[in-house]
Amino acid sequence: MATLKEIADKVGVSLATVSRVLNNDSGILVADETKVQILKVAEELNYKTAKQRKGKNIDKKIVTIGIVEMYDVVKQLQDPYYLLLRNIVEKKAFENDIKLVRLFKKDNNYECIEEEELQGIIAIGKFTSEEVEKLADKTINIVFIDSAPNDELYDSVKVNYKLGVKQGLEYFIKLGHKNIGFIGERYTLGDNKIPTFDDRLKYFYEYMNNNKLLNEKFIINSDMTAEGGHEAIINYIDSKNEMPTAFFAANDAIASGLIKGLYERNIKVPEEVSIIGFNDTIISQYTNPPLTAIRVHIEYLGEVAVELIIEKIKGRNYAKKVIIPSEFVLRSSVRKI
Repeated sequence: MATLKEIADKVGVSLATVSRVLNNDSGILVADETKVQILKVAEELNYKTAKQRKGKNIDKKIVTIGIVEMYDVVKQLQDPYYLLLRNIVEKKAFENDIKLVRLFKKDNNYECIEEEELQGIIAIGKFTSEEVEKLADKTINIVFIDSAPNDELYDSVKVNYKLGVKQGLEYFIKLGHKNIGFIGERYTLGDNKIPTFDDRLKYFYEYMNNNKLLNEKFIINSDMTAEGGHEAIINYIDSKNEMPTAFFAANDAIASGLIKGLYERNIKVPEEVSIIGFNDTIISQYTNPPLTAIRVHIEYLGEVAVELIIEKIKGRNYAKKVIIPSEFVLRSSVRKI
């Protein structure tokens, strides 16, 4: 590409004169003949100013997507699942040259720090019907991750909870376990942020009933945090309840608190109680022992969400719902009876 110096040398003027002429500086005092000569040489050498070079990309529309989350930072730190999801979405958006802006809830509305025209929104978590309407006021192109508030209108990406529960319980039974417990929150937030029977517990009931193994006394209600799992199992043990040989934990955070509580009461994992967790976040690798878990492919959830929003922006006029399969990951927290 030609340079200002080449033009200046050819015309016999300074670099500053060439720059000011090519950038249409009205304050420059130079003869018209010189201006014409500079423009003629610039054209011959196919020189482009920085503004002209930038203009090449004007037709390439910048896609701006909003990202909004159900949980605040404090809640995300208690269970990093949603925090990891956001990071994956940010990475996939960057790889696809999408500008991502954060949306925050303020006075019953959603706003970003700088006023932006959004071509789409990726919503992570669960949202009330009113919150969904507020998001739809900004754009109809919305993809929900981990919820599906309206299959007719909006795209969604969800985990196959039924498959995940089946994978864990099948493995327990294969190893001879019959007294299998569940620890987790009985009622969690549903697709419209209304408390509803937790999917993992629902499929636990279904599978255990079908195999005539369900024992209600082994089902422990717990907050979906490590503290919740720890407190719930300590209370359960101290109340002199019968201990199952295995627990299915609703998430990794609960499982880590469960393991801590069992050790505090001198109950060994997996020698006396086997444990399988759900999600398989980084926590699973660093519990003691390392946690056997049902892996939720967070990277797929984020990748598919970005693909769906691109499809919607390009004109797809119907909604899609994608269910991502789980994967069984064997570590050291389960033993054969």
